Amino acid sequence: MPERQDKLGSYALVLLFVGALVRLLLMAWLRPLSSFNPYLAPSYILAAQDTLLLNFHALGDRVPVYPLLVALCGLNPREIWVVQSILGVAASLMIFDMAFRRTRHGLCSLLIGLSCSLVPEVLIFESLVMTEALTNFFLVTSLWLLARYDGAGESNIRYPLGLGLIVALAGLTRPLMICLVPLYYCFLVTPWPPTRIFQREAMRRTLAFALPVIVLILGWCGFNYFNSGYFTPTTRAGQQLMDQVDPYVDLAPDRFAVPRDIWLRFRRQPLTHRYGTAEDVYEFALPEMERRTGKTDIQVSHEFASLALYLEIHHPLLCLRRAEQGWMQFWGEPDRSEGAWPPGGKVRLTELLRTMADFLVGEFKAAFLVAALLSIPCAFFRLKAFAKLEYLTFAIALGISVIAAFTEFGQNRRFCIPLYMLMIYTLLTRGWMWISAIPSKGPATLGAGAKSGS
Repeated sequence: MPERQDKLGSYALVLLFVGALVRLLLMAWLRPLSSFNPYLAPSYILAAQDTLLLNFHALGDRVPVYPLLVALCGLNPREIWVVQSILGVAASLMIFDMAFRRTRHGLCSLLIGLSCSLVPEVLIFESLVMTEALTNFFLVTSLWLLARYDGAGESNIRYPLGLGLIVALAGLTRPLMICLVPLYYCFLVTPWPPTRIFQREAMRRTLAFALPVIVLILGWCGFNYFNSGYFTPTTRAGQQLMDQVDPYVDLAPDRFAVPRDIWLRFRRQPLTHRYGTAEDVYEFALPEMERRTGKTDIQVSHEFASLALYLEIHHPLLCLRRAEQGWMQFWGEPDRSEGAWPPGGKVRLTELLRTMADFLVGEFKAAFLVAALLSIPCAFFRLKAFAKLEYLTFAIALGISVIAAFTEFGQNRRFCIPLYMLMIYTLLTRGWMWISAIPSKGPATLGAGAKSGS
């Protein structure tokens, strides 16, 4: 047994070394390039500056966790890149630990960890001032905590408390992740039959899980209410919902004449900066709305949100069509630029390798989506085709993709990136289990705990 532990530690050191080395080489290669210009989301920078200046009245446009990370890094993009790279390596180590608990095979777990650690898009987004890297870390940590919770003892409330804290932090990093709260709770405390919820142990886990969620998420919403008058995690709902209804804004009635006409006027004008998306239209329309109505930017956002909600309610088929487009984008509908032939018919080696890597990631996403859809009838008929942790991963991915399709549009493919590590881990471990025909028994999986916990 000591020799096995030593060998397992060697595998973990290899994963740590390779993950860190690849990121250091990437930094050394990209930083000197004049063409490399990492994207810095202005709203996160502004929120971080307000945090450093203790200007809390200006907060609310963004949820607080990621701006706090940016502030702790001194608004320095290089330090943010280093910190996010460390989080990526830490996430791959947790993937390695989960894979070993599932497969009991060190080399296989190492390969799974490396596959998750070296995903090209994950590495790229670690260099950007955006929430993907931090959200990925929280998602992997939450699954790791659940995997550790299996077999930890019914009276141990550290894991439910830690899980509630991680889920709350994920929701305050990206509001879309708040939808994970009921999912994690249902897998932590199975709500069927209902009488089980009122058992003493279930009540202890419920309170431990709910405490950080209530304090952090509802506390932040309350903070926004006293700041802006709206009990909401973020005041950007107007922009996000207008992305959804942009193609049929002209169907709005006359009671929304001012925001409707301003939106249509700026949408028809040629936009000279960025990509000409609905986000650009909103940036142009916002100051005009403030001038015409005399309202603040938060009030204008609320007015645009009311317009968008009216259109979604009264034109449900158009709303479903837009959501379908967003859902397809989430799972990798190709852009036109991806099919463009390179100028002069020349292809660089790096472009070829990245295209191959993107193809493999796309195939993983497609295979994961098929498995996730297959898990729905398996769960309905209570078939033991997948382990409990795998059902949770499928539910997380499908839930996030559906809610993102109805609430945000335009960059939906980016919203899938925090799920890449979990997708690859789930497929590779499940494939290993099927190929090796190793029974799922003991504390190595959550499948065994499903009998006692579900």
